Amino acid sequence: MRIIAILAFAAGFIISGGCDTVNELSGDKPNDEPFQEIEWGEDVTGQLLPWKLIQNTLHTPANEIDYLNDTEVVLITKNNGLVFAYPLRFMLVEVVNEDLNGMLTAITYCPITQSAIAWNRILDNDTLLLTASGYLLRDNLMPLDLNSGSIWSQMRLVGMRGEHDRMSVETVPLFETSWKTVRVHFPDAAVFTNAKLQKSSSEGNDYHSGELFTDRRFGILSRDNVELFNPDLFSGEIKLYSTIVHPGGNVVVAGSSVHNYVTAFRTSYAMEPEEGNFPIIMRDETGTSWNIFGEAVEGEREGEQLESPVFYIASDWAWESLLGFTSDFDPS
Repeated sequence: MRIIAILAFAAGFIISGGCDTVNELSGDKPNDEPFQEIEWGEDVTGQLLPWKLIQNTLHTPANEIDYLNDTEVVLITKNNGLVFAYPLRFMLVEVVNEDLNGMLTAITYCPITQSAIAWNRILDNDTLLLTASGYLLRDNLMPLDLNSGSIWSQMRLVGMRGEHDRMSVETVPLFETSWKTVRVHFPDAAVFTNAKLQKSSSEGNDYHSGELFTDRRFGILSRDNVELFNPDLFSGEIKLYSTIVHPGGNVVVAGSSVHNYVTAFRTSYAMEPEEGNFPIIMRDETGTSWNIFGEAVEGEREGEQLESPVFYIASDWAWESLLGFTSDFDPS
């Protein structure tokens, strides 16, 4: 389930003593650096004002919840056989530190760029303990690691200041769907319900959506490019598209406006859509059926697990602002 974030870049800053004083590092930016350098003074707003730490979280089985609207947006992931769900109405805390059935993870959500990413909190010999720092990078969340004092870029997945400067993190596949999809198909999902811990940095944030996603696009990150997919590509029960990630190779992108999701997997198998059997979404050339989490659930390859590229959904403007090098997927 774990995948490596491959957008490392030279940030060129360190944090000094946990305060707002910033010292520039000497040295030139590498010639092969694909993304724009960041100027702290121009691109970073806010101040070091850490939010309340969210850990030791509460969960409620999905089949015990009766107050969520079917059209509400929910983030879901799966690890070691258990599905975890995060309604956006509870994600205005912006960072949730989790133990996903044995995997230490941080679910990060930026309500301004409308981007959600699941981070693996194990980084070499360190364990990250994240919260919102109070800073924004071009209006995008900057998590603070309370264990080291390091400040990170959420959408770039790279350390910006401190001990973890220029380091990248592994991510866990996390995708959006509707509460109806969770309620109907994953009734035993563990739903994050720490409602009393909400804190909003974006007035009027709308966590209801009757559509797949609007004014945003699904992006797959490569070493030197982000490939963007429009929501209208996934109308109907299930659509599959093939693309290539560098490095990483062949990728299949699956999405549905009926079940409200888009996700992606690394695979060289010849996949075809499988309709009417959700959460099974595709089958390969051997007849093996695969579900929305990339698990082979029936057939010759039963028990296999597909890995995923780095992907998430974000506002149209945020992709260009935060990452710079983007291209539109061409299905032809």
